[in-house]
Amino acid sequence: MVWDVCSWRDMEPLIHLETTLTGDRYLNIHSFKPIVHSNGLGQFQQDNVTPHASRVATKWLQEHSSDFRHFHWPPKSPEMNIIEDTRDALLHAVEKRSPPPHIPMDLLTALQDSWCEFPP
Repeated sequence: MVWDVCSWRDMEPLIHLETTLTGDRYLNIHSFKPIVHSNGLGQFQQDNVTPHASRVATKWLQEHSSDFRHFHWPPKSPEMNIIEDTRDALLHAVEKRSPPPHIPMDLLTALQDSWCEFPP
């Protein structure tokens, strides 16, 4: 599994997770915190998957609610979710690679390289 963080001004490197994402693991991925803590101007968006909506993640968001704005949207609303468009563009970029990736490590490298080639 790969995980990404992006904002209007920045794209963080893809994060490779070799295990299932849980609420605790989600909070331990620190790369999103500087983006949402950008002088209180950040607006945090997530797609309400189980780790994002877990008790531990919800508690953290409530405790830090004065640090940034949290954009709430209904679950399963892909039309409002930039993650779907980003994922599709990333997969399309990987599909165009030659030679195509054949093993998991090649796929990870292709995903990371394609991600880095996206314009900011």
